[in-house]
Amino acid sequence: MKYRRPLTGYRHRLVLDAVEPAPGARRPRTPTLDRTFGAFGTFGPFQKMAAMLGWQPGDNMYERGLADARAKEGTAPAWAEQVDALGLDPESIDALGHECLQLSLARGAAALTIDDLRTESADELHPTYAAYPTLFERYGLRDVTLLRQLPIAYIDAGYTRVSPKAHSSGPRGDVNTRFRFFEAGRDRRFPMYGVRTETEGLLFSLNQLRVVEWLAESGVVDDSSITTVEDAQRWLFTVAEPVIDIFNAPEHRVTKAILGLVHSMAHRTMKALATRCGLNVDSLAEYLFPANCSFLIYANTRSEFILGGLEHVYRYDLADALSELDAESRCVFDPPCRHSFGGACAACLHVSEVACARFNTVLDRNLLFGSLPAAVEPVGQASQEVTWRPYWNH
Repeated sequence: MKYRRPLTGYRHRLVLDAVEPAPGARRPRTPTLDRTFGAFGTFGPFQKMAAMLGWQPGDNMYERGLADARAKEGTAPAWAEQVDALGLDPESIDALGHECLQLSLARGAAALTIDDLRTESADELHPTYAAYPTLFERYGLRDVTLLRQLPIAYIDAGYTRVSPKAHSSGPRGDVNTRFRFFEAGRDRRFPMYGVRTETEGLLFSLNQLRVVEWLAESGVVDDSSITTVEDAQRWLFTVAEPVIDIFNAPEHRVTKAILGLVHSMAHRTMKALATRCGLNVDSLAEYLFPANCSFLIYANTRSEFILGGLEHVYRYDLADALSELDAESRCVFDPPCRHSFGGACAACLHVSEVACARFNTVLDRNLLFGSLPAAVEPVGQASQEVTWRPYWNH
């Protein structure tokens, strides 16, 4: 998975969660599109995936994937027709497919599900795991999955001066920021420097049907009369735009609402996990899949071993960690924080820059707990555009 994020205003980091199948293993599918539209694995999509992963003809993984794609060549038309039925432009389909591929690759990182826990756990833990579905429903989650061997690569490709953003404003007006790659060698190739490590993570998937209901209750969309999770995910693909800008909030209303919900919940979850997994919140990081209503919290470490703190929480303390999500809805700077600061500040939702994927933007506690009732609107100040209903509606 590819992800661009600047460390400071002068350096850029490219984070790749490149989860490659082991030799002899079957190539992972894209689970979201697979569940929504059916079979996946034709020659065309395989070529795109091979190019993204750097597979070349003659490589073991390329030849295995090619044989698998040819074997499934006849299974694609129904899937492709349903993707075409979304009515999205090619750029949106490409961005959406890229996020779904990232999510699929993440799911292949030695995943441990709740069903796996029930199968392999001692009898005395069965009642605990049996209560997880009810707990997930309470917090609008569809599932939580442990990723025990999540490969992460930290790569420096170059740097910028003045601003980390693509465009910046100055005395002379708006200017384009130039990204400076490290100096090319004699072969005219630009070098990139990085390190690859393996860590653990927890993948949280929101209930897409609950997300649609929340959007409708808040007046962001009309009541869609959707009744299944699969239909809800398909519908969200059509009404929201893929998120490709990590610096600026989306202008699209539905996209911004979904991103804000997923991002705010990720920060809240990160803080809850930090108190129980043995790592400081600054030693955790997030990866967002807004189009799929999912987020990944992983241990952001450089060690050559996996501590196992997140696995311990997943096995024994997940219920307590989730119960902390809504244990306190207030901030020490309320009501100004909730009313005037966008519902997020350093005292409630913000985390350090190395932990956040979006520099603490598009965060809002109102999305989780609902908008506070307006007292008396100041003269000349417009009322809040959306009165948010709480996502965690118990």
